[in-house]
Amino acid sequence: MYLTTPNKIRQIISQLTTYPTLWLDTEVADWQTSNPRLSLIQILADPTDRTGDRAYILDVLDNPYLVKDFVDQIMVNPDIEKVFHNASFDLKFLGGKQHAQNITCTFKLVRKLTKKSRKNPLQVSNKQLKTLAVELCHFTNVDKTEQSSDWGQRPLTPKQLHYAKMDTVYLAHVHHHLLQLTQPPTPPPVVITPKQQTESVEHPPFSATKVRVAFECPRLFYLKQHFDGNTLFIPPGQSIGIGTAFHTLAQQFIKLAQEDSQFSDLLEPSVDQLNRETVAMGMQQLFYQQVFFPYIESHPEMATVLPKLWQGLTALIQRWVKLLVVNRRYCLHQTVINQTFILEEHKLSYRFTLPNGNSQDVTGRFDSLLFNFERNRLCLIDYKTYEPVDPSAQLAQVALYGYMLSQTKGVLVDSGVYCVLPEFKEYAYSWEQLEAAVHELIPHKLQQMQNWVSWQHPHSNPPPLTSNTHLCDICPQQETCQTYFEVRSADIEQKKGEDEGIFDGAEVSTTKGEGA
Repeated sequence: MYLTTPNKIRQIISQLTTYPTLWLDTEVADWQTSNPRLSLIQILADPTDRTGDRAYILDVLDNPYLVKDFVDQIMVNPDIEKVFHNASFDLKFLGGKQHAQNITCTFKLVRKLTKKSRKNPLQVSNKQLKTLAVELCHFTNVDKTEQSSDWGQRPLTPKQLHYAKMDTVYLAHVHHHLLQLTQPPTPPPVVITPKQQTESVEHPPFSATKVRVAFECPRLFYLKQHFDGNTLFIPPGQSIGIGTAFHTLAQQFIKLAQEDSQFSDLLEPSVDQLNRETVAMGMQQLFYQQVFFPYIESHPEMATVLPKLWQGLTALIQRWVKLLVVNRRYCLHQTVINQTFILEEHKLSYRFTLPNGNSQDVTGRFDSLLFNFERNRLCLIDYKTYEPVDPSAQLAQVALYGYMLSQTKGVLVDSGVYCVLPEFKEYAYSWEQLEAAVHELIPHKLQQMQNWVSWQHPHSNPPPLTSNTHLCDICPQQETCQTYFEVRSADIEQKKGEDEGIFDGAEVSTTKGEGA
């Protein structure tokens, strides 16, 4: 991704601070003169990329303020490993050796591995990055011709941009190969007996939503898995049918706020002079004029629910403004919105190991990712347009999201649920509160889910009834469940209390507008 606008570059720099390792390179204009100028900073955060499609190219030519932001947030951060091929050259333009911390230089690694004093020295033609990419990692069609091209010209050619992004790809794969040579050998694999092989069964992925349903009611989970259908427990009198519209409009607000400078202008006063109500009213008005009113005109069929939809959106905007004002203490008003709302792919996937040795893939898609500068931590948010009837099940779902995102990024992630209707409520969970719940309880629940989904009618031991028997009164598949499972009163007595207190070990806070 080639980025040229300062706002987008600062946004990406902020996002990159959440990764434990970055593979970096630079391109320099007028490098052969007495006045070299840093032209590009290239970054790769995904070492599995072989095409460069996930690399970032930051155009910083003649923009020392962007370079300073990069140095202040990335280079001096000791928690981020920065990998270069020729670090002594790149560091001249990125803060210098005296400031940069946690630097790895693959050129030095190669030099150590090719010393004649080694018993089995590394055999390569030379120590250039592209040579190593070909001879160690088997890349083909490696282009060296653009290295001496004019990096001060604008626009850059497609060949220059391809060359720039691929340098980070080569670097990441060469680094991985060198680490394999320097790290101790792994122990031999455990031999699996034929009996063990038959016991290990590959199961299709479960979504985090299905995990939540399994906590609410094992039988409803079973019906959803085999016959589909609705799974939402909605108490009487609560709004339904606006969830999709709410999520769409919430995302449109974030996009608009990041692109329209009128939003950031509302945050221009000093923190002591900022009035949250004034800022919220200003943002609501801008959003109403540019997005919500056109939405009203194009969706006349939603006339009856639009007041509720707007009520939920204004409550959400007020909560966001509260966080923006907090973050304003740490950011310029021009950048605080981009640095608070993290726009990236919200899909997640993780493979859990279960107590019986099987594995289970879990997938999910969360709603929003925020950064809280006061806590110096990401916070994953899930929206609900109704108040959950079983908060512990919601906790299971958001705990899964936070854990999977943490594994992906290598950083701690707080989580929260925003219930925007009938009145705004926030369920806030820190990483420390959720860690035990995920590690200790989720794998056991996933193993139960595998057993439940394998049950076939009319065998014995079907999925059990819900422990929250009051949910049966508002079950969206009540009739189907009673018919299929032939509910008996004895089942209810047996199930009662089986799952009570499933998250008693996780202290959580339920607040109106606090946390994140």
